[in-house]
Amino acid sequence: MRKQTFIWRLGFMKDASSVPEEWVPAEVPGAVQLDYGRAHDYRPYYKGLNFEQYKWMEDVFWLYEAPLSFELGDAEKAWLVFKAIDYRYVISIDDTELLRDEGMFSEVRLDVSAFAGGTHTLRVLLYPVPKADDSDCRDQARNSVKSAASYGWDWHPRLIPSGIWDEAYLAIGSSFSVEALEASYVLTEDLADAKLTIQADTSDDGPVSYEVLGPDGASVLSGNGEAAEREFAADCVIKNVEKWYPTGYGAQPLYTIVVRTLSESGECLSERTRRIGFRRVQLVMNEGSWAEPKDFPKSRSDAPATLKQNGRRIFLKGSNYVSTCIFPGEMTKEMYERLLSLVKDANMNILRIWGGGFINKESFYDLCDEMGIMIWQEFPLACNEYPDDDAYLRVLKKEALSIIRRLRTHPCLAFYCGGNELFNVWSRMTDQHHALRLLDALTYEEDRYTPYIMTSPLNGMAHGSYNNYNGKEESMQVFARSHNTAYTEFGCGGVSDIEQLKWELSEEEFKNLTPGDPVWIAHHNFSEWQPDGEIFHDVDYYFGGYTDIADLSEKTQFLQAMSYRSNFEEMRRQWPHCAMALNWCFNEVWPMICSLAIVSYPAKPRPSYYAVKEALRDSMTSIKVPHQRFMGGTDFTGEVWILNDSNIEALPGGTVRVEMDAGNGFVHLGDFPFDSVAPQTNIRLGAVSSLLPNEADGYIKVRLTIAGQEALNSEYTYVLRKTRNAYVLGSFLNG
Repeated sequence: MRKQTFIWRLGFMKDASSVPEEWVPAEVPGAVQLDYGRAHDYRPYYKGLNFEQYKWMEDVFWLYEAPLSFELGDAEKAWLVFKAIDYRYVISIDDTELLRDEGMFSEVRLDVSAFAGGTHTLRVLLYPVPKADDSDCRDQARNSVKSAASYGWDWHPRLIPSGIWDEAYLAIGSSFSVEALEASYVLTEDLADAKLTIQADTSDDGPVSYEVLGPDGASVLSGNGEAAEREFAADCVIKNVEKWYPTGYGAQPLYTIVVRTLSESGECLSERTRRIGFRRVQLVMNEGSWAEPKDFPKSRSDAPATLKQNGRRIFLKGSNYVSTCIFPGEMTKEMYERLLSLVKDANMNILRIWGGGFINKESFYDLCDEMGIMIWQEFPLACNEYPDDDAYLRVLKKEALSIIRRLRTHPCLAFYCGGNELFNVWSRMTDQHHALRLLDALTYEEDRYTPYIMTSPLNGMAHGSYNNYNGKEESMQVFARSHNTAYTEFGCGGVSDIEQLKWELSEEEFKNLTPGDPVWIAHHNFSEWQPDGEIFHDVDYYFGGYTDIADLSEKTQFLQAMSYRSNFEEMRRQWPHCAMALNWCFNEVWPMICSLAIVSYPAKPRPSYYAVKEALRDSMTSIKVPHQRFMGGTDFTGEVWILNDSNIEALPGGTVRVEMDAGNGFVHLGDFPFDSVAPQTNIRLGAVSSLLPNEADGYIKVRLTIAGQEALNSEYTYVLRKTRNAYVLGSFLNG
């Protein structure tokens, strides 16, 4: 198969029948905003308020053009391939319309052999972005299968991409070719063998061969057949299949399916491959959930939220992944690799691909397969009431089928989800809405053995909280008394470090940076832009205030790290009733002055990242404190625990030594011997208590060590206050 790329140009019009007055060079993959901005020296959209100058581009028509010229040899055909176009489009060659459709996650493949031997013009006309109303907010996304976040979110500016955001090329090859390759499988009850179904679409009828290569590249089975009515199917069994496990639980073996079209003499005319991994995934009831609710009248119990992988129950520890960046056309394998390496290094085993963002490119899922990172995949629905009308459901079905068929052979796929917060008051959807019934039916028909849930959260699961201190108590105190099956969004804000802020902002913007100014508002999370926002309550409660932006950054980043670590460890202690802990969120999609993310844009770990990495080690010592702000003259108290997520090996016995430094050096608080700790078991060893000095003001450090098992050692830092200073929330002190 030969590939021929195109040289594109781009222009905009006010109506579909016009001709652009100006053409600019266009890059594919890309976005119309990036191309036009580049040609006219627009300032980078991610700095300051520059994104506002791009807004007009969402309301005009855009036209891509490229010259098209090719020759075909004997028994050859040509196909026009677009991996992804966003969103409503018309594809034509000269004055011949080839396709009119909408969506952004379905591949387009068109036979254009009839245009061989001449010089033509290839055109892709894009309509203005779809809007359900004139609200100028995320509500406008409710009639389309687009990223709702692009219409404006608390961590995302209103900047709605359009364009050809994945590969586009002319493919030339044999007139008898494999055009698409699908596969599905079922593991036998004992998980020993895989019953594999291979399906291929071909451009003609004729002889076909198939082969499956093992993880080592050697052939494990092969066969021959015939394509009839341009379809080929084969059922086969792989004996003693090597099963895929998430990181920390086993290896990640990957097989390769190869389908070839053959000449009458057996010569290979075309070939298509697809990787696949084998695993059985189930969502099952959490321990104790059948007893919920405890009181009459009885209603539905908590939804299943414990994941079983190949028969093993797994504690899911990870994060929410919203998008890699504002424009999907800019997403590359290199960007994915940088972020996913950070995910794995943070001891995470799952990412929730949030429903308001994009479906990632193929390289993202390939990397997750290789790294052992499981994926909770949501469809593109979030925080809206999506309609029951036929036009919307037609596009949703087309897009959902493309998503399912592309992802179902990826072993990293843990389960599907209809979308984000659809059963909440601001969305007002139920499991009777046709969109969710449709997605349930499609996932069942296309990928029956991968679980599906309607939305997040469901009964028993929790979203929130999103602060460190709510005005009455600390978030860790809230979580300590909670009884949830899964914590699938939680977090607290932190201001970016000074180096990052100076990169994000102009010198003037940085000099004038204060809460409530337009730049701060644009690059904010939740209410963090308000002078009395959540981070200011946090800083007041723990420290009595701040002096300037550098002090605010240092203090909020410390608090964010302390909070994430305490909360993750508390959720782990609630196993096995709690089976998931995923913070909001992993990364920023664009530079933020203040955010809940543990990785700043584009891929810079914050102090909270390293705190989460410590909290998510498979096995570790842990201390549970009643709060994270201690006052001089009171008792420091804490429970000593060992957390062991591993379901492979027991921990050998030992003794945990506990020491504390309240400003005068470490002192010994106690020793706690323990016997072997079974896999996937958390144990409480005992408690410590010590009187804190009256005049202390600063930090408490607590150290837990085990001689001979240093990998389990832990160290914590908490705030120690002498007095609570009088302070006006949100005011900067000059100097």
